[in-house]
Amino acid sequence: MAKVIAQITARLPRLMEVSEYRKLRYAGGKPSVQQLKKWIEDGEVVGEVKGGMYFVDLQAAVIGSTDPLLAKMMEVG
Repeated sequence: MAKVIAQITARLPRLMEVSEYRKLRYAGGKPSVQQLKKWIEDGEVVGEVKGGMYFVDLQAAVIGSTDPLLAKMMEVG
C-alpha cells in the first residue's frame, strides 16, 4: 500500500493554485476560494502563500498527514 501511495505522490506537483485545486478536489457544493484561503491561513489545509497567491500542498492533501494509520503505513516498507 505504501509503495502505491509513493508512486502516486511522486507524479504530483507539490503545489497547486487554490482555485485549480478547488475545481479538481470538490464536486457539487464547493467551498469558496476565500474559504480555502482561510483554511490555509488557519492550518486546516496544508498550503503556502507566495507573492499573495495561495497554493495547496497536494502531497500533504493526498497523503493525509493527520491520519495516524496512514502515517504508520508510510513508515513500513
